Amino acid sequence: MVAKPDFAIEQEECTKGHTIIAGIDEAGRGSLAGPLSVSMVIYPVAIVNNPPEEILHYINDSKKLSHKKRLQAKNIITRHCLWWDCLLVPPEIIDQKNINGATYFAITTLLQQCPHTPHMVLLDGNFSFPLSLPYMSIIKGDCLSLSIASASIIAKVTRDEYMTTINGQYPEYGFAHHKGYATAEHIHAIKKYGPSPVHRKTYEPVASLFYELLLFT
Repeated sequence: MVAKPDFAIEQEECTKGHTIIAGIDEAGRGSLAGPLSVSMVIYPVAIVNNPPEEILHYINDSKKLSHKKRLQAKNIITRHCLWWDCLLVPPEIIDQKNINGATYFAITTLLQQCPHTPHMVLLDGNFSFPLSLPYMSIIKGDCLSLSIASASIIAKVTRDEYMTTINGQYPEYGFAHHKGYATAEHIHAIKKYGPSPVHRKTYEPVASLFYELLLFT
C-alpha cells in the first residue's frame, strides 16, 4: 500500500497547544519562466483531529495527482479549510532575490495577510528562514503532511492556470503545455525567439541568451 500524507504531524503539534497550523508549499521553483507560486493552508483543529474521509482519500502530493484530480482536491480543500491563500511571485523578484529569497518573501507576505496567527508553520523542504513564528521544515513534507500537501495542490493549480492564461500573450513558447519548465520544446522556442518578458533572466539557458542579446544589440 502506497503511503499518503496524513495529519499525524499536525496532531502531534496540537498536543503541544499548537492548534493553528499553517502548511506551506510552492510550485514552479525550477521553471525557466513565469512566477513562483506559494500557497498556505490552515485547517480547523476539528478537521485535523477528525478528518473527513474525502480529505484522506483525495488529498495527496500534487505531483502524484492528475490535473483533473488536483482540481477536485482543490475544491475539497477550500470547503474544509479554515483559511487558504496563494501568492504568485513574479520573475523580476525571483531574479532580484534569488529563488530562496523569493520563497521567503512569499512566506512572510502570506503570514502577514493571514487573519489567523499560526502557532506553527510547516514548510515543505529544508529551509532555514528568520521567521517570527515557530516553524518546521520537513523534507518531502508534501508526502507526509496533509496541510503541506493541500498547499502544494493549490500552488500547482494556481500556477498552471496562470501559465495557461499567459500562453495567449506568448503563444510561440508553448507555456500551456510545459508551464515554463525546461522541456526540449521550450528551450528550442527560447533559442528561436529569444527570452520573453516573463522568463527568469538569472536561470540558464535564459541568462546566457539575455547576455548574448545585450552583446549584439
